[in-house]
Amino acid sequence: MVGWTKVRIAAMLALSSLPASLWGVPAQKKPNPDRPTLPYSMLGLHREDIDAYDSKAEPVARVSEAILLENRTGWDLIHKYYPTLGTSREGPEKRVHPDDPADHRFFASFANEDPAFSPMPLLCMIGSLPESQLSGPLKSLHNELAPAIALEDYSSWKLDELRKAVDQLTDATATRKGVKYRTPKRRLSFKQALQLYAMTLALVRMETKWADKADSPPPDMADFTNRLRHQLPRQISDGETAALLLYLPANIDEPLARGEFEERADVVVIKRSGSTFEAEQFPVYLTADQKEWNPSWIELADIMSDTTLVARKYEHDWTRLDGPYLWFRPDQLNGEVVYRATVEFQAAEIVIEAERSIVRRRAVKRADRPADYDPAKMTAFNPDVDAAAVPHDPLSVEPAAVAEQFNGLKWPAPYFSNAFRAWCAYGRWTSGRTDDGRTWVFVDADAPRKGAPGSPASPAGVPQATFTNQQNPSR
Repeated sequence: MVGWTKVRIAAMLALSSLPASLWGVPAQKKPNPDRPTLPYSMLGLHREDIDAYDSKAEPVARVSEAILLENRTGWDLIHKYYPTLGTSREGPEKRVHPDDPADHRFFASFANEDPAFSPMPLLCMIGSLPESQLSGPLKSLHNELAPAIALEDYSSWKLDELRKAVDQLTDATATRKGVKYRTPKRRLSFKQALQLYAMTLALVRMETKWADKADSPPPDMADFTNRLRHQLPRQISDGETAALLLYLPANIDEPLARGEFEERADVVVIKRSGSTFEAEQFPVYLTADQKEWNPSWIELADIMSDTTLVARKYEHDWTRLDGPYLWFRPDQLNGEVVYRATVEFQAAEIVIEAERSIVRRRAVKRADRPADYDPAKMTAFNPDVDAAAVPHDPLSVEPAAVAEQFNGLKWPAPYFSNAFRAWCAYGRWTSGRTDDGRTWVFVDADAPRKGAPGSPASPAGVPQATFTNQQNPSR
């Protein structure tokens, strides 16, 4: 019996040495060497690393919340008088001319579509109408909207005044990635939401609290707010053409090739003729450096649960897992017109006839990006006239501009070893760390360093030493 036991043990040891794949168990995945990781034995992040990340994440969080509140309260105001506008219809869309198969127009409840189904184009149309030509619920809506869209020029305010005004309309909170910011208070009216959005743009542009804490070069907040200021309300005169740029930070897509992510915004061009408005919408994609914006180590699981966040904060990486790319680039990608709508305001009724285009996948043109992001300077891709953009050839190398090369530099984050900290404090390299996290420093027993504090008892195996609490690297 003893011999049989030895045979079984030997057989089990031999089988356990076989590859896991022979047992039907997948082998452990080899880690990606490019995946960000913290240095070995590092206990936490430095304060400057957290601040560098927050200097980019906090403005994005503030503005994104303000946009979503503006959209929600804008639709709430419209639904007060027209409950069916801005809602999705159940069942098939009602065709304007069902007997004509070539006519694809349908009765719609939106004057435009993505991003976030902004009500701003429709609100601009309603606010532009003369009150004398209105009646019923349309007149009531116009009268409530007119004073709300009359905004001050908050860029002329002082910084402290802006901070106080924004704080009165917001509460302190934090994102799921630990970034502290201010979120809008509950039950704000549409007028208050508009004021908060306009004040937030002015505040983000002139804020100075990150001046000594951001990366070098710091995020370009002027460029960031230029993307956002073209969706504030405006009046459109009879015969005038106006354009809005609807931009929601971190709304990304793949305009050129699968896996090449770019931020998307939408241009809505509005033409007015009396009480009738025509709107055309086309997407634009704000190009970014794919090596930085979309590194190859990002996996599908990172979208749901980003386990690299702490390491990326340490390395000052900013990818599509975080949000918008906050540095200007000279080009963008313009798509075809995806939505057309004719909005007619009758005495007490709003009629929207729309046509949705089936966009050809990745049909875009490469165009110059206006430095001020003025949507009136942007034109849609016309396949009969414009050359379609193609992905960059990975085998060809285009020399980058000097400014772009400088922006792409990775500045090493300061990290001081335990021994270096001890040398700075006591002039000794001989040091170590005890089990309770304190630092010990070796001091000669017969000739202590002049001015050194008294030496308490040492732990076992350690010469006479001076103890000091280890500094938290995040402080």
